[in-house]
Amino acid sequence: MATQSQTITNVTGHNQLSAEDKTFYERTLLQRLLPQLNFYNDAEKKKLPKNSGTTMNFRKFNSLTAPSSSLTEGVTPDGNNLSITTINAKVAQEGDYVQITDFIQTTGIDPVLTETSELLGEEAALVVDDRIQTAISKGTNVYFAGGATTRAGLESATTKNLTGDDIKKIVRKLKNANAKRFADGYYHMVVDPDIAYDLMSDRDAWVDVSKYAKPEQMVNGELGKMHGMKFFESTNIKVVDSSDTAQSKISVHIAFAYGKGAYSCVNLENGAGKPEIIVKENGSAGTADPLNQRATAGWKAAFTAVITEPLALVRVETGVKA
Repeated sequence: MATQSQTITNVTGHNQLSAEDKTFYERTLLQRLLPQLNFYNDAEKKKLPKNSGTTMNFRKFNSLTAPSSSLTEGVTPDGNNLSITTINAKVAQEGDYVQITDFIQTTGIDPVLTETSELLGEEAALVVDDRIQTAISKGTNVYFAGGATTRAGLESATTKNLTGDDIKKIVRKLKNANAKRFADGYYHMVVDPDIAYDLMSDRDAWVDVSKYAKPEQMVNGELGKMHGMKFFESTNIKVVDSSDTAQSKISVHIAFAYGKGAYSCVNLENGAGKPEIIVKENGSAGTADPLNQRATAGWKAAFTAVITEPLALVRVETGVKA
């Protein structure tokens, strides 16, 4: 059917879509894209001005150290010093395309370009989600379930799966770091279906989203809440081995808990913070397609992600119940 290239290349010619068609296919792409972007939705969004290079600098004034003693009458104190933390975020281009032959366009039963746009939206969502997770996985603020202190330690933990008591400790960790809550008054946590199953089994603490939100207020992927944390589900989170050896190792599920402003996504100013759909008609490649046999559909985006408040982000590692 369609042949896909995994290498981003430049295709000659201009975007051949009319404004109406482009809007339709962008909307089709976004329908597959947006439901999966839990991490992107919670990120602080920043724009890199046009013609300003590829790197954005985040500058944060650190809190002042409070004086340990009172003033002495008539004596000028030493005073304090301002300190600034700088974090750099370098924007990169992401994208992919699919080649569609004139033959499949003519003989195919399904609306190929519409279906392709949906698949491109799904792929774009996974790429964006993966890049954000790669960035936030570098955080050193880690919580291991069951009282373990290392990933390998989960193997011998009495309770290997995440419990309501663990959630209380993670919330305490965020509170002690003065992490800001989101506008809904909660910290957020993205978990996979296995972790969600374990947490939902705590019937005394778990509150399902259907119990506290009206249908029009429900957020895609939102599952429920407990102990000051709201939970969102994703199937695109890594599962790793607890050790490099075969003996006693278990599967370790990764989750992320965070407060507002824990990490940021940077987009180019002339972008809309979402992938652009690009469609080329048969023959748009000129002499590279002398028989007008090939069209392409693709997406492109320029962005990056970076941790901006390390203590407001907790990587959670846990086993799960069978």
